Amino acid sequence: MQTKPTKKGFTLLELLIYVAGMLALGAVMIALIVQFYGLYKEIVSIPRSDRAALLVIDRLTKDLRAGDDVDLIESDFLTTNGAIEFASLDNGDTTTKRYFLENGTVKYQENGGTEQIITPKDLYVSNFNLALVSTDVSKAVRITMEIQFQANGGTTTKAYSGFAILRESYE
Repeated sequence: MQTKPTKKGFTLLELLIYVAGMLALGAVMIALIVQFYGLYKEIVSIPRSDRAALLVIDRLTKDLRAGDDVDLIESDFLTTNGAIEFASLDNGDTTTKRYFLENGTVKYQENGGTEQIITPKDLYVSNFNLALVSTDVSKAVRITMEIQFQANGGTTTKAYSGFAILRESYE
């Protein structure tokens, strides 16, 4: 008695169903990866902007506390593109320091030398406002800064502020 040979392998219909299932699974995986990447970017962007802004404000505040006088001619107060230039006493030597906003980045310059960018280039500083507060006894500077960055599928703006009394101004 002869037996019919058994079929081995897949039929064309089974192969098409398998390929369609794999394509659907791949599409779902790609969508999840894109969504997780967006979530990751958002989770990283906010603390990164916080660190960058606090670094600028902390650095400016420390330098101002060592300062003795603000150059009113070279400084630009109460504008969104603020600038401040002041004299600071470092180890017995007087140093001129300048912080200013240019093209969305905060820059630093010492003694008229090379400009240094102190904010990351992918964060946009939309407001760098400085206000001089003078009394008969001392001088102080109020710092307000706004940073824009990509989060939540759009542009997010966060504001940061600081305040520094020029220690040398009242001694």
